[in-house]
Amino acid sequence: MSGYLLSGEFIAIIRRVVRDYAADIVNTVGGRTRGIISQRNRQAYLLEDLYAAEDTLLDPSTARARLLRRNGANLQLTNVEVTVYNRFEHISVDADTYVKIEWIDGEWQIYAADCAPESQSISSAGVDPSLAPASDSIGTGTGSI
Repeated sequence: MSGYLLSGEFIAIIRRVVRDYAADIVNTVGGRTRGIISQRNRQAYLLEDLYAAEDTLLDPSTARARLLRRNGANLQLTNVEVTVYNRFEHISVDADTYVKIEWIDGEWQIYAADCAPESQSISSAGVDPSLAPASDSIGTGTGSI
């Protein structure tokens, strides 16, 4: 008999590795993120400020973000960077912010962000920052995961 005999456990490991690898394949072509996307919603960490869009339909703003992946009960940064699009005209999000993004019409669009009480993000959304509690590090763009 020629060849190799693989156990069911080994085949399951291969499947898991291929599935995880395929989930992280992302190609940036023409400024848009394209590739194999296994999840339509992802968690990410903004590397740059994501400004409000100049025009929802014609001129969204963009920023780079790194995807997060669960590691047990915790999250860890992956090496996968994506371009996040913001089509909101009155909302901006600071760099170093945890965000949730969704794959819509060929682009990663932001739909939730953990904005700090004193951040420009909230100020631009019309919330009075004087009502927020004071903090030394919130909204400074110096946070880390």
